Amino acid sequence: MLGYVRINKGELKVKEYELYRGLYCSLCRALRNEYGLLSTLVLSYDVTFLVLVLLSISDISPEFRAARCPFNPVKKCNYCLNGAEKFSYSAAVSIILFYFKVRDNISDLSFFKRIFAYLVLPYAVRKYNKAAKKFPSLALEISVLMDEQRSVEKKNCSSVDEAADASAKALGLIFSYLNGEIPLLKDFGYAVGRWVYLVDAADDICDDIKNKSFNVFVNRFKLESESDITDEVKKEIENSLNLSLASAVDFCERLGFNFLLPIIENVLIDGTESVVNKVLHGESSK
Repeated sequence: MLGYVRINKGELKVKEYELYRGLYCSLCRALRNEYGLLSTLVLSYDVTFLVLVLLSISDISPEFRAARCPFNPVKKCNYCLNGAEKFSYSAAVSIILFYFKVRDNISDLSFFKRIFAYLVLPYAVRKYNKAAKKFPSLALEISVLMDEQRSVEKKNCSSVDEAADASAKALGLIFSYLNGEIPLLKDFGYAVGRWVYLVDAADDICDDIKNKSFNVFVNRFKLESESDITDEVKKEIENSLNLSLASAVDFCERLGFNFLLPIIENVLIDGTESVVNKVLHGESSK
């Protein structure tokens, strides 16, 4: 995932933000402990959201203890003392997604992205192999879906639903993997994954026009230059994004999340609105 699934800090209560920050720092620690110091560079808000959801459907009430941050010794972080399985799984997901992002960048038309991807590939492969040993079926299924994603993009399709489907399925799998007995989790993850894929495509429109890279919105609206990105085009893109968000919010309400629900709602409503405003309208985040 790419950093789009994030909170809107200004709309959270202080205690809610501190709780979220504690989960973020705890995921950082899990990455560091299981995959080494460099792995913390793949830490993301998106996978922190995964932790949030996994804890929200469990009977775990997060307990924290303050400890020194290894990156800033004068600062103390709150680290979660329970839910180790959720953090270990989410750390593995971070590594697996990082590996496939590196692979994806190798096929990118941007010269510098390709060079950087080739440089980090050996590291990504080593860490991926370690994560895949812990969750082999997850890694295999994601690999199949990422191959499907590449096949769809090679077809240069213009269907929003077809283009987003494989990535959305991958996130549905990730959200439901530890809790297969809760079917709505897969649907929830699918809706969030569809939104992530489409907002990333929206964010990349200008670069993809310039580099002649695949972008479903470029194909859908036959965009040839930045001047073709009219207000009407932006509105249609926003409608596609809102469709996914509406589904995610509906599944969220039906899942019956615990006391962490206000933070999840903040991400799904306030956080996504801030991201879309920035991506489509160039507005600063709140």
